[in-house]
Amino acid sequence: MFESLELRVAGYGTDDILKAAKAAVRARLEAENELIAWTAAWADANSADSIHPDELRLRGGPRGIRPGGDGTPEVNDLALVELAVAMRKGEFAGTRFVGEVLDVRFRLPLLWEKVMGCEVEGWQARTIARMTHHLTLEQALQVDADLAGFAGLVGFSKLRDRAEAAIARVDAERVERVAAERKSELGVWLSQTSDEGLKSLFARLEPAAAIRLYARIQELADALPADDRTPDERRAEALALLGNELEATRILAEARQPDLFAEEFAAAVQPVAGEDPDEPVEESELHQSLRDQPAMITDTGLVVFRAAVERIVAGLDPSLLLPTSTLVVHVAAESLETGSGICRVPGIGPTTMGVVKDWLGHDRVNVVPVVDLNDPPAPVDAYEIPDRHRRYLRFARPGSSFPWSTATGNLELDHTVPYRSMGEGGPPGQTGIDALAPLARREHRAVTHGGWRRRQPEPGTMIFRSPHGDTQLTNHSGTFDLGRGMFARAVWDASTPTR
Repeated sequence: MFESLELRVAGYGTDDILKAAKAAVRARLEAENELIAWTAAWADANSADSIHPDELRLRGGPRGIRPGGDGTPEVNDLALVELAVAMRKGEFAGTRFVGEVLDVRFRLPLLWEKVMGCEVEGWQARTIARMTHHLTLEQALQVDADLAGFAGLVGFSKLRDRAEAAIARVDAERVERVAAERKSELGVWLSQTSDEGLKSLFARLEPAAAIRLYARIQELADALPADDRTPDERRAEALALLGNELEATRILAEARQPDLFAEEFAAAVQPVAGEDPDEPVEESELHQSLRDQPAMITDTGLVVFRAAVERIVAGLDPSLLLPTSTLVVHVAAESLETGSGICRVPGIGPTTMGVVKDWLGHDRVNVVPVVDLNDPPAPVDAYEIPDRHRRYLRFARPGSSFPWSTATGNLELDHTVPYRSMGEGGPPGQTGIDALAPLARREHRAVTHGGWRRRQPEPGTMIFRSPHGDTQLTNHSGTFDLGRGMFARAVWDASTPTR
């Protein structure tokens, strides 16, 4: 039985704790760097030269790609898929990892030597590899020589600063060009929803504009009613208020001129009874908030006009001015019946019905039925996949079924049981929801030509077997590594298709 880590470290003195902590750090470093060494070995064993000429003639077969930079070797692209699964990564992340390892090994050889000696943490070396990936081999070697004496001896922030300086030296022209180009690369971006149901907003602005915006947010946060929230929370509300510009303007106006919306304002700016409306207004007749700007008031008509505008603004209900929102929400039928449950919102992910109700509480709601996931389309006899089947699976299984995959876009539908035409004795209704699985393109190619096998014992549950016999089970809850033992073989045998 596994001993609790908390129990394992209990009862030790401070000196022993420090020694054990150092040993744990060393073990982690060795494990991380050992993975880098095994990754390099896998790339060697699956070089582009290892691909048989007959495989190269296969349409969609393995191909040599160069995940690293200038001066690194090509690797069998389908072999990268199996390694990615072994590392519990999607194929994109796995390929990028291999590229970084090859960059360190071939373009930063002095740094590589320190990684293999466990003098430098592997993630630090891979970060430097990413920073130098665009350089030529000769330029990367110069950066490597500049960093070798510092790597492993200084904190990473200092090592990174030195790397940036070295890159600027060997590629000054590009650094200056990129700096100039970035001045026009302005934008605002919205992050994915976090596990807590929050989103982040990122922006790239000119420095002066960014400072002005931050100052306006801070001013608005300071103008909010006093409460016990943190400054960060108040600034978050202030930023959100900018989405309702009239409410934000009202708050800022009251903060700058507290009496601007006073009840006596309208009466204070009305013309005096019996006086000529074309005669200029005396300063004594103005509201106090306007007396320091008499030059702005030229006649009684302007004063009355401004008073009318202020009365309109003061009487507005900001809740009626909220922008109209369009939100696509997928709700299970039982959730509609009970009034509670989980909803799935494209671009946000799963959340509770209560949260969605709160989102929609201030907006007009137009309910439009989309797809009933309890009513899958019937199987068809053709090999081609109808649009209604694609649409259904896009909502029912929005992500790839491949082990550890993170792909959600541009997915291809794989026939988990190879299609046989009617002339070859194939049964009717082979193209149905229970016989299709979404895969990313390279994952699909790995299944077709890379030695991977897959079975779908029930809709949404997939069993994959790698070319070396590792068995993985995937379903809506994730990926489960079953290994290569008797249990894995039993699961694989039990998932054999019945037709």
